[in-house]
Amino acid sequence: FFPKELLLCIFFLGLQIECLSHCLELEKHPTYVAVVNSIFLGATKNKVVFNNSINLPISNCFESLGLYDRNMKVVIGCYDGSLHGWESTASDTVSIEEKVEKLELTFAYSAHRSCTKCIALMTERNGDLMASGGTDEVIRVYNLKTKREIGELDRHTDQILSLEFIGRKHLISGSMDGGLCLWQTKDWKCVHTLKGHKPGPVTGIGVHPSGNVAFSTSSDNSLRMWDLTSGRPASRNRLRDFKQLGLPTWSLNGDTYSVVGDDRTVLIFSIDNENGKPEASIVYRSRVNATCFLGNDFLATGCEDGTVRIVNLGGDEVAQLDCSENSRVRSMRSLSAPNNDALILVVALSDGVIQFWKIPSDPKQSKKLGKEIKVGSSTHVTCMTALLSLPEPENEVPALDYSLLIFYLIQEYLLVISTVP
Repeated sequence: FFPKELLLCIFFLGLQIECLSHCLELEKHPTYVAVVNSIFLGATKNKVVFNNSINLPISNCFESLGLYDRNMKVVIGCYDGSLHGWESTASDTVSIEEKVEKLELTFAYSAHRSCTKCIALMTERNGDLMASGGTDEVIRVYNLKTKREIGELDRHTDQILSLEFIGRKHLISGSMDGGLCLWQTKDWKCVHTLKGHKPGPVTGIGVHPSGNVAFSTSSDNSLRMWDLTSGRPASRNRLRDFKQLGLPTWSLNGDTYSVVGDDRTVLIFSIDNENGKPEASIVYRSRVNATCFLGNDFLATGCEDGTVRIVNLGGDEVAQLDCSENSRVRSMRSLSAPNNDALILVVALSDGVIQFWKIPSDPKQSKKLGKEIKVGSSTHVTCMTALLSLPEPENEVPALDYSLLIFYLIQEYLLVISTVP
């Protein structure tokens, strides 16, 4: 007699063999879809129920696959080379504001021998993969689920200034040495070295939401577009009115992007404009240290004077957030959720304070949330990133790695029988 749990493992394995024999994907098999729908769309979150007879606990299985671990992460890098991370593992049913209130410090690493310059989180894996770059010319990679360092990447010959993950398969880095490297995450090999900027720093990288293209900025006053599928340059836009460009940012839908020229002029571009000229140009008296799109209609700019200015795509200022009188805005990230008109703007200040602002559809009604994170009075923040992991749309079945599913089902079965006297 076979235990019911083992029969379910055999059932899924049989589905896999059937799909392979017919050249099908397991997640498209109708029986598999029905079972996963039962699990994921609300029959129960504690058991797999199949034909009302086979019950299997799946706590470790689906948590490991990231189905229920929907959380918020905030990570900052500091001048002393350290990294500090906060995480909220509140239930998906709570609001973004409640997730902010439940943020707790989960790690602190001494990552670099000197200043940390940039951080990136992989959104495709629930933010569990993190990379950081510093003035020590090294990229360090961490698994935040296990809280362990995976290793370091040392292809560049100067300090690392920019990092961005591209889906779950690649990481792109930019350095003071003028080069860009495209790394594949399965073995962390550099698969492409992108060259095109004149000698000088690559000051920023912006990856399009599609993951197919990215553009980079440098001190050679050029904006270069790269085809990430081939690793080749796609186009170049030289803005001769500026000596240096930086802080490239894409809107949520990928139709608009912005860069900052000579630290004080924000340029907003549309991909529909083929002449390469900006749709709007905004000049600030104070140095611009950070930019961030708020959805598709507004752009936030964080300034040296401690303020955040929100402008529309025409360049008109619609709101001003007074974050601090005594410190600088160092970095910003916007977080949003489906069916929620409001965004959360995460603002990192140079004195080690992280603020959270609720930005409604009318930015004039923006307000600061009560929650603040204080790293320490002596901590000098140099960079920050944040991520809100969201549930899959309710009308879609998540695309799972079925080999992992079978592995974890067997793991759960072994866990069950090990507890039986």
